[in-house]
Amino acid sequence: MSSAAPRRVRLLLAVLAIASLAAACSSSASTRSATTSGSTTTVAPVTSASSIPAGTTLRVGDQLDYLKTVLKLAGQDQGFPYKVAYSAFVGGPGMLQAFQAGSLDTGFVGSTPLIFAQAGGQDITAVAGWATAHGNYGLLTAPGGKGITGWADLKGRKVAYQEGTAGEAVLLEALDTAGLKLADVTPVKLPQTQISAALQGGSADAGISIEPLTSAYLGANPTAKQVASADEITDRSSFVIADGKALKDPGKTAALADFITRLVKSFAYLRTHPDEIANAVYVKQYGLTPARAAEILKHTGVASFVQLPGQVVKAQQRLADLFQSNGEIPAKVDVASEFDTRFNDLVAKAQGS
Repeated sequence: MSSAAPRRVRLLLAVLAIASLAAACSSSASTRSATTSGSTTTVAPVTSASSIPAGTTLRVGDQLDYLKTVLKLAGQDQGFPYKVAYSAFVGGPGMLQAFQAGSLDTGFVGSTPLIFAQAGGQDITAVAGWATAHGNYGLLTAPGGKGITGWADLKGRKVAYQEGTAGEAVLLEALDTAGLKLADVTPVKLPQTQISAALQGGSADAGISIEPLTSAYLGANPTAKQVASADEITDRSSFVIADGKALKDPGKTAALADFITRLVKSFAYLRTHPDEIANAVYVKQYGLTPARAAEILKHTGVASFVQLPGQVVKAQQRLADLFQSNGEIPAKVDVASEFDTRFNDLVAKAQGS
């Protein structure tokens, strides 16, 4: 990796490893845009972005300029018929706090913060979402392997992960699939950037990692292994979220429809130009070699937008139930209320399906 890679890695992991959301999710319960018992909204679908009042501003939460980069690569960052005011964040907690303070209209997060936001009663919903073909999280062993060949071998082992993050979600789901619970392992709760050191130093037998840290760790520790991958839809999904007040504002809603349309077209463009996102994100931003960037992108694929809630809701409910049964959220939640389906037709049209 380049000399600037450690700094880039720290920034990347600050984004991808969402920290504990308890403090960020303390607002009182609010009415949702979607019904709590099904997958439809109580308002008409948004099928056009043509009626945007002059002077409209859409306040967008971004992480490491990801949305801006995707739009720019596809040429979709020009000619906005409204003002886009970006705010930069390094992770979900700060973004959720900004929503709570009324400073954002939209942004994007993963499955875990969406659950914690709902559990905390924040008036935000997922209005669109995308997923890659395969996930980017994996189970790493300490040098030498420690006799660990998969998730089932974690029973009684010291496992490093960052609590309250997508990494913990990966662990909970994988343990559940293997017939285990969090109580069956010895948790080693660390920031994602410290997991490699814990594995190298012997304070953890295994750990949950994500690129580009996985490549850096395996390159420095040739006897260590990645023995399993995480591939649930919840592991590889991200969601455009919107504030309830913005969704009640016709001008904001129309601007959001245009912004989502541009994102959908951008991902469609990048699916036919994968080298561009590999170079812009994995090489220039994350500091990986072009060969490794191509290998990762070949595995994960370029994201595609999905219909909400679709196949996501069952997996999201399972994940929410796992967080609740392991004491991470106080009560069971019905994740159907996390999803607002009014933009589905617009997404399908923009994606050409």
